[in-house]
Amino acid sequence: LFFSRECGLVLEARCIDESTEWRTFSNNESTGADPVRVGGPTNPLLRDGGLSTVIGKGENCGSAATQLSRLQNRGSNPDRNLIMAFGAIAEMADRLGLVPTIKDRANEIYRDIAELKSIRGRSASAMHSACLYIACRQEDKPRTIKEICAVARDTNIREIGRCFKFIV
Repeated sequence: LFFSRECGLVLEARCIDESTEWRTFSNNESTGADPVRVGGPTNPLLRDGGLSTVIGKGENCGSAATQLSRLQNRGSNPDRNLIMAFGAIAEMADRLGLVPTIKDRANEIYRDIAELKSIRGRSASAMHSACLYIACRQEDKPRTIKEICAVARDTNIREIGRCFKFIV
């Protein structure tokens, strides 16, 4: 709580510390030398900011964890397709050695296209590739469609070109 000492006016009632929070996960927390960042990064492109919980199926988890995971997957996650697309775009960007700003721009383009236009019936891989191609051009780091096609999965230059024309 921040307030003025002169007049008592409350300047800020809720203070959110956005600095890095570090915590040590060891048996002896006071002297542990293993600081770990707590919490994942937020993603403003997703509806919930990317802060939802996912119950995963692991080996030797037991039937309760498997059942919970199955029940969670039955519910509809409106951002499921976006999450999968962002992962595919990130994978291609990593293979090409692109900077994070290009990857983020490609994610924005994909989100905008998914919201505004129907992408049903089009190759998902070609759409991801076309978004990455456009992002490279917009960020003045152009790559050829051949280069992007080389790192894309299950698509060809012709499909990427069609999706590029559809987006533009």
